[in-house]
Amino acid sequence: MSNKVTFGLKNVHYAIVTATEDDTWEFGTPKKLHGAQELSAEVIAGKTDVYADDKIVATLASSSGSNITLKLTELDDDFKVDILGFARDSNGNLVEIVNHRTKTFALGYEIQGDVKSRRIWYFLCTASPVSDATKTKAESIEPNAVSITITARPIEVGNVSVIRTIAKFGDTNYQQFFAQVPTLPVIGV
Repeated sequence: MSNKVTFGLKNVHYAIVTATEDDTWEFGTPKKLHGAQELSAEVIAGKTDVYADDKIVATLASSSGSNITLKLTELDDDFKVDILGFARDSNGNLVEIVNHRTKTFALGYEIQGDVKSRRIWYFLCTASPVSDATKTKAESIEPNAVSITITARPIEVGNVSVIRTIAKFGDTNYQQFFAQVPTLPVIGV
């Protein structure tokens, strides 16, 4: 049975990903990102129609990743240090380093539904620097939010490129999906 509706966003996690000398990737232990409000993922794709004999004879489609926008109530300091290149000074202050090396990470989250309660890992992600925005209090208080722009790109798994894995309630890895290091799928192709 398939979901008829999806809703909610919770259990957002990230895990640092490190390239190894043999061109593989090592995934770190997941850390929780608190305060998730909204996530949208737009596929980076293209389509080309092939014409012959005055008609379309084939359509070539490609996908090279996803552009993700993640909106949070506030961005965790750990994420700023681990991923965005911030550092802590001798006073414990956060210092933004502008010439830091971009760090790769995996992004995981859970969405609810009427049946599946899906959990998702995007394997290779990079985040753009985050802008600050705030406003004064008025007659009513409107909370601030932070949006992170993330690019998820494919990773090679055997002879195929994958971008994410999706587990549903009842799958063998569902309970430990965010508690352990993200693992690449084994695909019987």
